[in-house]
Amino acid sequence: MISGVEPRQWRLRYESPCELVETLKRETGLPELVIKVCIARGLQTSEAIHGFLNPRFDSLTNPMTIKDMDRAVERLIAARRTGELVRVFADYDVDGTAGAALLSWVFKEYGIKFDVRQPDRFKDGYGLNVGAVEEALAENVSVMLTVDCGISSFAAAAAATKQSLDLIIVDHHQIDPERGLPEALAVVNPQRDDCPSGLKQICGCGLAFYLAMALRMRGRQEGWFRPGLEPNLKKHLDLVVIATAADMVPLTGDNHVLVRHGLEVLRRSMKPGVQSLLDAAGLNRDNLSPSHLGFVIGPRINASGRMKSASTAFELLSTEDILRARELARELEKLNVERAEFQNRIWDEVRLLVEREISAGGFQHAVVVAGNSWHEGVIGIVAARVCETFHRPAIVIAMKGDIGKGSVRTYGGKDVFSALRSCSDLLLGFGGHKHAAGLSISVKAVPAFTEAFDSAIVCATNDGDVDSLLIEDECSIADFSLETLGELEKLGPFGQGNPEPVFAFRAGISNHHVLKGRHVKMSFNDRGDHGDQIDAIWFNAAERHDVKDFFASFSSSSFSSGAGGFAQWAGVPELNRFRGKTVPTVRIKDWKRTSL
Repeated sequence: MISGVEPRQWRLRYESPCELVETLKRETGLPELVIKVCIARGLQTSEAIHGFLNPRFDSLTNPMTIKDMDRAVERLIAARRTGELVRVFADYDVDGTAGAALLSWVFKEYGIKFDVRQPDRFKDGYGLNVGAVEEALAENVSVMLTVDCGISSFAAAAAATKQSLDLIIVDHHQIDPERGLPEALAVVNPQRDDCPSGLKQICGCGLAFYLAMALRMRGRQEGWFRPGLEPNLKKHLDLVVIATAADMVPLTGDNHVLVRHGLEVLRRSMKPGVQSLLDAAGLNRDNLSPSHLGFVIGPRINASGRMKSASTAFELLSTEDILRARELARELEKLNVERAEFQNRIWDEVRLLVEREISAGGFQHAVVVAGNSWHEGVIGIVAARVCETFHRPAIVIAMKGDIGKGSVRTYGGKDVFSALRSCSDLLLGFGGHKHAAGLSISVKAVPAFTEAFDSAIVCATNDGDVDSLLIEDECSIADFSLETLGELEKLGPFGQGNPEPVFAFRAGISNHHVLKGRHVKMSFNDRGDHGDQIDAIWFNAAERHDVKDFFASFSSSSFSSGAGGFAQWAGVPELNRFRGKTVPTVRIKDWKRTSL
């Protein structure tokens, strides 16, 4: 392992009753591995499985059940009637950018006069600020609507109220239990205790979509739409699915409906920016898979706000000009390459730092690291890597002068937001939710905060198994057929609340090579040259000392003959689509030594 990290325990997620497995196999015609994943997700009847695989779009929650939605809608209707300018103010990440783009398409269709602003990560920081309110007032804006931010912007909200700027907050982040809600005309946030909608897991762009639905309902009553020309909101689910997957919200309930239908819309999206984004990334829309959402599409949109300005990504997702869209998509590709270079450099520094500290007895329950030369735009990605590698919640702080800005990520479902709240006296500010958050801190407070946060994590509640890798079943690579993996894929997209299925299997390695000095590409066989074979990828495995030692212990001849490299593996089987071909592959998560 990487130095200082204990091996993870593997544990079966759920023991599926054999009789139930056989019954559901017979009733649904699905492969056994798929049935066991369904049962572990609580889908234990053929009707439940069918409903999950075929979610109905008309089953979505009525948007008017969201607290203050009626107030927000009525104010926007009044703005349309009088020709007032509505300013959409959105966060700079994928969620906020996609939400702003969605509203730009919708407001144009609805005839609402609007413009869009986003804060600069490096100049303005996160969220709505007083400067943005003052700018809006100077430009004769009468209504300001936030997307994916605003719930913690108390000073800005107070300034807006004082100056009679009608503020509509559309945000999904957690509410400060002590300070409550900011001053605003409407606070559309299902996290409110008085909100009966039950949509606490929806992302910011998802909330913007519900606002669009609510506006359309009232628009019908107002006579906005000519017969047969009512806007089809489903076509904007391409933006919702991108944001939902990127924001790591639980993919259950309404989110499951949105992502399943959204993925189909994404594959046939007519938006020039979405088309150009997929083309620039080398993705074939016919072969677009759920895994592309998190690994390919999201990072490219995020690269805009991380490395430069979120306006590039917003313009891409909202433009109607295909030539401009292609130009912007190429720019995002360049920014994404630059982002990856910064990220890898910082990660190499952080990894060594954390290894040394853990080996010395530090970071018992959580990791907090700070650096002066780290790029603020990529520390969130690095924090996620720390969690995955060292099995602890993590905070990575980019210091600039006397102030640091940090990104917080959870591990094992630990509620990092509550842990931050308990240490708030050491922070200049913080916001987010229980799985991910951001903070600002004085340089002098970092040592005391590191100790306090480590202790706070021990008491923080969690909604996951911190120490174990949960396995769906033990199987062989022969079970990973095209048919089985195709049916498994239909259970996705996977994420919080609908975890990707991990299977344990025993196999040998016929060949391997290192990619970009970090990842390992392998070919597995289950018994010499005559057994079943499958290709696999193991991200960042080349950084692990135990993996290096394992490969070094076998000669090249023993690999090629299938006589060496046998071990117990845990991985996510998935379909790899490339150049018109679709083949089974495995994305390795962990391993254990074993003998023949």
